[in-house]
Amino acid sequence: MAEEYRIAWTIYTAATLVLLLAGWWFTRTWSWAWLRRLLLITFAAVLLMPARPMAPDAVAVPVLPLFVYQMLFEEEGAAPEVTANLVFAAGGALTLMALWGLAVLYLGYRREKRQRFQEDPYFDEQ
Repeated sequence: MAEEYRIAWTIYTAATLVLLLAGWWFTRTWSWAWLRRLLLITFAAVLLMPARPMAPDAVAVPVLPLFVYQMLFEEEGAAPEVTANLVFAAGGALTLMALWGLAVLYLGYRREKRQRFQEDPYFDEQ
């Protein structure tokens, strides 16, 4: 990768992280923390995931800006590869957060059940 692309990627990544940090800052008082995490992780995956280059010597470009550019300025619309990259980046982030949410719910349920049993040893939930 050429030096100017490396600098551009560094600037883009820093700007995206600042944007995500600002999003976290403004949504930090939400009562639904899982929704905030879901939105931020999805936006981070879509904004920072590089699209798979078509040619071996092509430069990697962030998938969401490339998708928007192709939708607006190219006659055929977005390339199927770019659309697939965008869908898989967003879907992967949503799947990761869904699994995280299920694990947190399950561990919270177990913790609550253990607390109730410690308070009342004769507690038997059937």
